Amino acid sequence: IPIGAGVSKSAIESIREALNAGEVVGLFPEGHISYNGRIDEFQGGFELAAHDTNSVIVPFYIRGLWGSTFSRASEHYKRTISQSGKNALRVSFGAPIEANSKAHEVKRAVTELSFFSWGKYLASLKPLAYNWLNQAKKSPFKRVAVDSTGVSFTNLAMMSAVLILRKRLKSRIGSEENVGIVLPSSVIASAVNLMLFTMGKTSVNLNYTLSEENLIYCADKANIRTIISSRKFVEKLKSKGFELESLIGDRLVYLEDLSEGVSKNERIACALKSLLMPKILFCALYFKPHAIDDVATILFSSGSEGKPKGVVLTHKNIMANVRQISELINATEHDAILASLPIFHCFGLTVTTLFPLNDGILSIHVPDPTDAFSVGKMSAKYGATIMFGTSTFFRLYTKNKRLNPLMLASIRLAIAGAEKLNENVRKEFKIKFGIEIYEGYGTTETAPVVSVNTPNVLEPDFFKELYFNREKSVGLPLAGTVIKITDPASLQPLPNGQEGLILIGGHQVMKEYYDEPAKTAEAIAQMDGVRYYKSGDIGYIDDDGFLFITDRLSRFAKIGGEMISLGAVESAVGEILGESAIYSCVNLKDEKKGEKIALLYVGEANEDEISRRLKDSALAPIMQPSVVKKVEQIPVLGSGKVNLKAVKDLAIELGL
Repeated sequence: IPIGAGVSKSAIESIREALNAGEVVGLFPEGHISYNGRIDEFQGGFELAAHDTNSVIVPFYIRGLWGSTFSRASEHYKRTISQSGKNALRVSFGAPIEANSKAHEVKRAVTELSFFSWGKYLASLKPLAYNWLNQAKKSPFKRVAVDSTGVSFTNLAMMSAVLILRKRLKSRIGSEENVGIVLPSSVIASAVNLMLFTMGKTSVNLNYTLSEENLIYCADKANIRTIISSRKFVEKLKSKGFELESLIGDRLVYLEDLSEGVSKNERIACALKSLLMPKILFCALYFKPHAIDDVATILFSSGSEGKPKGVVLTHKNIMANVRQISELINATEHDAILASLPIFHCFGLTVTTLFPLNDGILSIHVPDPTDAFSVGKMSAKYGATIMFGTSTFFRLYTKNKRLNPLMLASIRLAIAGAEKLNENVRKEFKIKFGIEIYEGYGTTETAPVVSVNTPNVLEPDFFKELYFNREKSVGLPLAGTVIKITDPASLQPLPNGQEGLILIGGHQVMKEYYDEPAKTAEAIAQMDGVRYYKSGDIGYIDDDGFLFITDRLSRFAKIGGEMISLGAVESAVGEILGESAIYSCVNLKDEKKGEKIALLYVGEANEDEISRRLKDSALAPIMQPSVVKKVEQIPVLGSGKVNLKAVKDLAIELGL
């Protein structure tokens, strides 16, 4: 049936006639070839064609066309897919639904099918280390990782480093399953993680911005006996008051000590092996066999709301998110990722470290994301095109006078995650650098990316704008990801537009919390063959599939029986106090109303002035903070997120 400009009405009539005659009509309701591998907006034309016909709608999902010859995928992506040899075409069919179903209902059915199709695809893949080796052997002299210490690695150098580290650490690690790492984002940190993967070990990148007590708690919790670090880095931590060596010195293995015993001949031998040895033999000699469902890493949650939990991620979880991100980014061979996020944070480990290694993209490492000038220098020096960060870090870049806007001139895509993107930060960043920040959403438990906004595209055939981002949303779900909005108590699905608990289904959803079966059971729900993570976030989905976050389930104050969103209060406070304000709201016990809201802030204005501004504002009386307190600083985590637990502890300590 011919479709297109000028024949829409006749096409609809032809479809109706065919359906009523018992024919099968195949239709792609997006109306265009995909630009990023995701399911795009469904056009409503089929609703008219199918309405009240003698038919049913059979949803189906095709996986494998993205990256094929006729797709809009980049040549680099196509080569990456062809090298892996795993892009089989799969068509998954769902149960029939009513002919009068709306576009968003059909899209939901197709999205749920995508989960099962992705499951089949991922089952055919090998763990990340094998995929990394595959692309490394294809392009041994391609530069893939640099850092601000001056280290620059080609694929050949990375393979050689993995062999040397493996040889030096094999006897020390022995039969240990979980191995700790205390290193910043760097070339050598990438090599250490890869080395542990090849050995079939579980890497545990420990958070060195927590207290010593918390770091040791995490190390003990994961039964870690060996922690790989750098003497130079440990000394740097010591200068900041973080005493590591005296507390767990017996567990530390220093990279400097390992490198001292490596001769020139050994380096040459490892380089020749990496260059000349066939991939099959290389794997047989230096890879401990491990499967896609085996555990890859344990990442401890930030502990912003309590004791850190060990999130167990399998190779399948990691590969799912890596492949999802790869489809979305659609990188070219000239792309370079600014890798400034810490690797103890899932955002930094998966997105800016493992993803570029898997896809053979240059990663530009900066050990300290708060060092704005170094971030700018490395971006300018190596031509960074993609950057990821948090709202807090992007704020620092807009405020730093030494960071010249031209230093980020090569950036084509900037994405914020890990915390809510402040609207003033987004505007200031656009004004200073001319770059739009696109907000995404994820959790450690989902490896981490769930959804993301990306730039809109002009469809060249009809000059129609295709929408891939929506204001105040956190974007569309990644391919193969199913999001449900449910009643927090019953987990019954809620209609589009209605707020509820966000459930995330996808193959990036964690295996479990380490050694905490009760907490795992509490966090995971099984529905219709899909395993969902109960995010603890409150939000809604619109009819086009965009996800909106309104608050954390735990971030509510119950005042006189009313549930007041602390996030909503903070949003209103931000508009009142101005773009430069730094603040956080917490709920505290109150004898009269059950709970009260306390506002802690950093700034020059005194408490009476802030209280007056709040009272004179349009903020509803029940949402007004009962206590306003000026503090020297708002506690933050190494990831840049506000440390909510520390803020609450501070409020209690101040006797508020």
